[in-house]
Amino acid sequence: PIPNVSLHPLWHTAMPAYQHAVGVLTHSFSALALYLMITKTPKAGRPFARYLIVLQISITLVDLNFGFLASPIGLYPIPGGLCNEVLCTVLGFSGHPGITLMFFTVAFVAVSVIYCFHFKFITILGMTKHRTVSVSDSTIAQRIIFIIYTIPCFIHMGLYRNLEGGPAFIRENYVSLCYLIENTNYRAFVYDLTMYPEYTIL
Repeated sequence: PIPNVSLHPLWHTAMPAYQHAVGVLTHSFSALALYLMITKTPKAGRPFARYLIVLQISITLVDLNFGFLASPIGLYPIPGGLCNEVLCTVLGFSGHPGITLMFFTVAFVAVSVIYCFHFKFITILGMTKHRTVSVSDSTIAQRIIFIIYTIPCFIHMGLYRNLEGGPAFIRENYVSLCYLIENTNYRAFVYDLTMYPEYTIL
């Protein structure tokens, strides 16, 4: 059988280093992109540039969480992972807040992309004189989009409770992962998908 790389301790060392490297690289590109959008955008393009700036900031938040705040390391076959960064090691949270932040930040990226398309759409409508969309209608549409995409994030945030049976669950269902709960250097989190709503059990 093919060995499960995600269970090897080397994987748990290499992945944070990879995530940090990706985080530094993407933050560098994001800083450059923001600088160019703020300082080099022609006056005619500034209304659209505002949406692009929001999009770039949203992407930066994803990179911040992925590379430095949570740096979640997925595990297989266990429905969970490791949290090795500030949220867990310094602030003492479980991995669930990090995953919830990932939900929110990715949702913000999706919303920002839709905002960009929405702006271009109403701009084209105005240029072709098919229809003029008022500022209030545009604002209402944007708020509806934001609410639709953030509701699942709030639901996920609420599907959480620490259960004392976490270690027993691991020993019973995932014997090969017992070292995750026995080694204090690891901050493991597990979702018991057989329960409704799903809970973080470790």
